[in-house]
Amino acid sequence: MDGAKQTIWHQAYIRALETITSLRNHCDFKFEKDSKNAKEVKVLNAVRPTVKKYVPGTKIDRESISATDMILKLDQFYYFNISIDDVVKAQTVPGAMEATAKEGAIALSEEGDKYVAEVVKTGVTNEDIKAVDSITPSKANAIEHIEDGFAVLYGNNCKVSENYWLEVDPTYYKYIRPSITELLTNNVEMAKKGIVGKYGNANITIENLLPHDETDVYNILRTEHAVAFAEQINKVEAYRPQDAFEDALKGLYVFGALLARPEEIVVLKTKKTGLTP
Repeated sequence: MDGAKQTIWHQAYIRALETITSLRNHCDFKFEKDSKNAKEVKVLNAVRPTVKKYVPGTKIDRESISATDMILKLDQFYYFNISIDDVVKAQTVPGAMEATAKEGAIALSEEGDKYVAEVVKTGVTNEDIKAVDSITPSKANAIEHIEDGFAVLYGNNCKVSENYWLEVDPTYYKYIRPSITELLTNNVEMAKKGIVGKYGNANITIENLLPHDETDVYNILRTEHAVAFAEQINKVEAYRPQDAFEDALKGLYVFGALLARPEEIVVLKTKKTGLTP
């Protein structure tokens, strides 16, 4: 009678686990409003004037003011395009398109996080970003490693009052967790933002899309001004293809990122382990 046994389908679709990542959320979005109708945004940096000693009664020197500029390019384009046949839709459990669309939107947003990681890695490769010497993390050295990172930023004149982000891989977090001053269980608002705790004045988040090379993971300590990010198009549209009896959805994500203030970011390298992505 095995052939008479029926299979009952659960009336819902199991969503894939979202990647633990929030790299783009910790960037500076202030240039986004200027990017709506442009392919790129020119970011100007004022140059500090030279201060000279004045000798009463003598001629003073005059210098022309100048500015440096960087270009934030909106040159990252990603999309998805899915459909479901009318017959299939009528004969299957409802909700397939909706569930898949949510997965697609999440997948698009993750491309933004991956690109931020790429920008940071390029900054390290080009030596624009300081990297603290790599360690094999342990309870004995993990916190000292973070303090070394803060020393670099404070030495670059980053203010102690700044809002800092410490983005770490799961293995590194394991070793710094005992020293965290405020756990997420004590603050619901922190938990909503993915913050698992604080060390000093740095919000800590666990990241699974951090930059890395063959031997090291690049944990990141930065202010929110270090990397500029802009989203130009972020939308999902429903449509009916003319050459089929189908419902279809397509999503488009256009964005860009720029290492705006390399002096406000430092990479804390840790050796890869079996637990590190």
